[in-house]
Amino acid sequence: MDASQIESKVSTAISEFRERYNTFEHAYHSYTAQYGDRSVKVYSPYTISGTIDPVIIILGRTTPLFYRDSRRVISGNVGSLKIEPGVCILGRREPPDSKLIGWSLGGETELEHYDTRVRVIPSRIHAAIISNEENQVFFTDLGSTSGSILAGESTKPEPFTTLYATSKVEVHRVTIDTKYAEIKKTPS
Repeated sequence: MDASQIESKVSTAISEFRERYNTFEHAYHSYTAQYGDRSVKVYSPYTISGTIDPVIIILGRTTPLFYRDSRRVISGNVGSLKIEPGVCILGRREPPDSKLIGWSLGGETELEHYDTRVRVIPSRIHAAIISNEENQVFFTDLGSTSGSILAGESTKPEPFTTLYATSKVEVHRVTIDTKYAEIKKTPS
């Protein structure tokens, strides 16, 4: 599935969810009224199928979710949602009620609590998880104002960290020596 197909699926899902869920419509309407009609869009979809459990998804810097590819489930401390072919949109209700929601064709699922005392909370319309009939699963930030972080490892194995950042982000790089590094002695 390419980026244009993902964008089309997300656009269709947004239209369906706006009609189906009052909470989604209110969140979407208030978000686009504040940030503009073109503020919700697909950014660099990342494949999260074929990964070793779990992939950690952090929304708004402090709200973690866990994607388990072996079961095709996204979960938080409050609930979990089976990822079926289609789109799941992650966000929060407006006004904020400290709950991160997953909207899908299967319903509206509360996944995680977020702390409203932190400066950066998840966006109303934050991210999407897209799945197709070929068992491909993708994550994309939808232009959230608070960004997303993905961390995990593919089955190759190949570790990854992906950062979807707002226009200004400060990243600190820390280098740590390996614990069991080979030390070569020079002849004396």
